Amino acid sequence: MDRARRIALVRSTESIQAADRLPSNKGRASRVHALIDAFGLDAHMEIVAPEPMSDSGLAVFHSEEYIARIFAATDGGYPSSNGQEDGKENGTDEELGLEQFGLVHDCAVFDGLEEHVRYAAGGTVAGADALVRGRADVAIHWEGGRHHCRPAKAAGFCYINDVVLGILALQTRFGRILYIDLDLHHGDGVQSAFQYSDRVMTLSIHHYDRGFYPNSGRNYDEGKGRGAGRSINVPLRRGAGDDTFFRAFSGVTTSILTTFAPAVVVVQCGCDGLAGDPHKVFNLTTDAFTKSVTTVLGWGLPTLLLGGGGYSRPDCARCWTRLTGVACGRDIPAATDVPEHRFLGEFAPAFDMASDAMLMNDENDDEAVDSAVRAIQQILHSQSQ
Repeated sequence: MDRARRIALVRSTESIQAADRLPSNKGRASRVHALIDAFGLDAHMEIVAPEPMSDSGLAVFHSEEYIARIFAATDGGYPSSNGQEDGKENGTDEELGLEQFGLVHDCAVFDGLEEHVRYAAGGTVAGADALVRGRADVAIHWEGGRHHCRPAKAAGFCYINDVVLGILALQTRFGRILYIDLDLHHGDGVQSAFQYSDRVMTLSIHHYDRGFYPNSGRNYDEGKGRGAGRSINVPLRRGAGDDTFFRAFSGVTTSILTTFAPAVVVVQCGCDGLAGDPHKVFNLTTDAFTKSVTTVLGWGLPTLLLGGGGYSRPDCARCWTRLTGVACGRDIPAATDVPEHRFLGEFAPAFDMASDAMLMNDENDDEAVDSAVRAIQQILHSQSQ
């Protein structure tokens, strides 16, 4: 781009606090934004305060019954079959109701759930709106990226699918939308939502193995009906490092640009594939993400950057701060010292921006990756004829 990019960072004190209460990512949002501010990046962006999403806004994708049940659960009451409010003492109704909507186990109800849902959705839609209205070239919402939730069921730490809501908002202006999912886990909820659409292409680069959540995302999941060839998956084996990851990313996206020609891009930057993440499945450093996002921004298309998975708070802060710097045109090398700020002690012992790779065998050989990319390229070119 000839002129400087206009960047919108979606956040507010209230939205950060709401994200901080999510049990799987407790306190993560505060760490991310404190580090962004410690580098002074906030001075190079417009800060957009999100509004909590209304019930009608959530119902653009989610069922009204799901919305009612999730907020009733938050309030401590559970709508019964006769429409009356049952208290928590009615265990059978409570358990059946929660199970039906996925509000158990990894998506158990917690204090602050309603605020989390409303701000996660409202923030991503606010970012999409900034692109739709032409207020920004790049919009960033690190508290978004909840890609597993279905219309009527929570799943995989995701109580809302803000990604789908954001893409639907983008459709009010943009004809073709490319969704790229960099999370360790397959972006199943987003793919499912748009599997019949010829306007949205979903690309997910993730780990796939028998028994690994969400047990989807094989390379022959290609979309259905008008969406045939629009659901692109690159499943990788354990130990994928930066070279493997970017080899797959660059090979597929080059073909997507020429065959699909998107007008806008949404990137879910879940960083649970980092070497330091508790999952310890991929062996990525933050360089894999900075190279990928730099490539996307180089296309010069309106872009929405979202968060996602990532369970090492310091590494998430490192990764998303570096990506924020990339968007602002201010590179933060991995060797850079972490500035003084209130969470500095959590970056011990190195106190730098690096998330180093481990000694781990990469089970993905170049030939296998190239073969998978070629197969996808053939699908893309056959659909573009």
